[in-house]
Amino acid sequence: MPGNWEVRGLFGNELAMEDAIEGLKKLQKVPEFKVLDRRNLQVVVSKGDSEGRELVKNIIKISHGFVESDAPLGRYDAKKAEIKRKKLKEYEEKRKKALQPAK
Repeated sequence: MPGNWEVRGLFGNELAMEDAIEGLKKLQKVPEFKVLDRRNLQVVVSKGDSEGRELVKNIIKISHGFVESDAPLGRYDAKKAEIKRKKLKEYEEKRKKALQPAK
């Protein structure tokens, strides 16, 4: 099943990300990639292609980027959503405490 693993890269600037994209395009088997915003890149590869994943991670590092996630497709988004939900819950609890009248 192709495309069931993702490697996400975070870059300090747009030029570094463009450099990584050029590096990805030079590979023999160009992986599917998506620019998420100005500094984030998502590359989707096959889970069984460990050599391809390592090449992608090296290209990100060489381009002065940071490998933010190397996990099954969708796990990163689920993790971020869980963290956001926890922070919102903590905020609501603090807000309720602050709004309660002092006794």
